[in-house]
Amino acid sequence: MSAVNEVKKLRALCEEYELEGREILAKYTDDELAVIYNGIGPEAFPSWLRTALDALHPSLAPVALIHDVEWSESDGKRETFAESNARFRRNGCKVASAAFGWWRPRRYKVMWDAVKFARICQRFGWGAFLAPYEAREKGGQV
Repeated sequence: MSAVNEVKKLRALCEEYELEGREILAKYTDDELAVIYNGIGPEAFPSWLRTALDALHPSLAPVALIHDVEWSESDGKRETFAESNARFRRNGCKVASAAFGWWRPRRYKVMWDAVKFARICQRFGWGAFLAPYEAREKGGQV
């Protein structure tokens, strides 16, 4: 699937699940989102690893789209950083609840993965969150 087609699908899922923060996507065309979206995992990861994470966690892809856009618009504030990571957790749990019945173990696995990824981002992601802000401050384009 092309990146633009994937983004179209993810944008539709964000609406279907009524994910928190999905309004941020309206500012961008699908082509622009395809450039911003890098899947699950930081941009510093090799693409093969992000592809593997995406394949292992497809339910969290729409959540990651919103998260990636939020980080690309970083304002360099710790409060915004923490809010974005907390939203990832809430949206991941919302997707899990919507996509999998209460009796399915997969629901709880996806919820746990959302919590785990949000914690990892909170603990280790500050530099990645700050990078787009610093690039804009220096007059660069992100």
